[in-house]
Amino acid sequence: MKISTKNIMKKFLGPLKPCVICSGKKFETWARLDYFEAKKCKRCGMISINPHLTAKGLELYYDGYYEKRLREGLLFEQRWKVYEIDRKWITKFIDHGKVLDVGCSGGQFLSTFDPKKWDRYGVEIEKAAAEYAKRRYGIPVMVGNLVDIPFDKKFDLVMMRGVIEHFSNPISTLKKCAEIIKPGGYLFITATPAGNSFAFYTYREKWRMFTPPGHLHFFTVDLLSRILKRYGFSLLDHHYQYEETPYANPKKDFAKIKKDIVLSHIGSKDQIKESPPFPGSMITAVWKKKNLT
Repeated sequence: MKISTKNIMKKFLGPLKPCVICSGKKFETWARLDYFEAKKCKRCGMISINPHLTAKGLELYYDGYYEKRLREGLLFEQRWKVYEIDRKWITKFIDHGKVLDVGCSGGQFLSTFDPKKWDRYGVEIEKAAAEYAKRRYGIPVMVGNLVDIPFDKKFDLVMMRGVIEHFSNPISTLKKCAEIIKPGGYLFITATPAGNSFAFYTYREKWRMFTPPGHLHFFTVDLLSRILKRYGFSLLDHHYQYEETPYANPKKDFAKIKKDIVLSHIGSKDQIKESPPFPGSMITAVWKKKNLT
């Protein structure tokens, strides 16, 4: 479900920025919703909301965000099933150690990691969510922006689930992740919208993952790998979840996208409400940091 942007005042829009990947300054408009535009870099292909809200605008937008998520009912229940899917996928590569979940919300995803095998920590911008994680699951959560938090420990695994696309400056976040991961450790990014997905190409502003001002950046595995290579990481594996999730209904979803392609082709795109869940829309990937030896 899209979050209305009509109550976000234009005065909180910041300046147009260079591409977050390559610093390019030439763009094409990819999608538009209200007064937000997704622009595609002509040099590297990165798609971002540009310009997007200032820090103050984003603060206003996310005020009470955790409480809104708790009221999502069925969607919140479905998310629990996907937490299990994500945990099972990443524990194929590492099954114990010190783990940090960046943007951990109320600790729900972290709670699926066995405390006998994992030393669990979180970072969360919203104080109410951090307090819930501590109270409900006994998980210590640091409140604030990751890049501003000093750490006296390093981690075997750092995770960002549905998070990296929300950061105004995602590159500084990836750099900080690299700094706090041990040599030989892992960075796990999942549930982030894929900028090169067939659904985004087809639906543009009606793609269900196009939700400005929340989702600001639409990465690809290749573009993330390009950034992470600077910090000593190499891609280990990646996957695009669909059929295993509770959101998927292949027969229904494929029929809808076929119908919507026809509507778009004949100039009746206004009849399309929103894209269905579809293969290739969401990135799940893990990178490994070089060992010093």
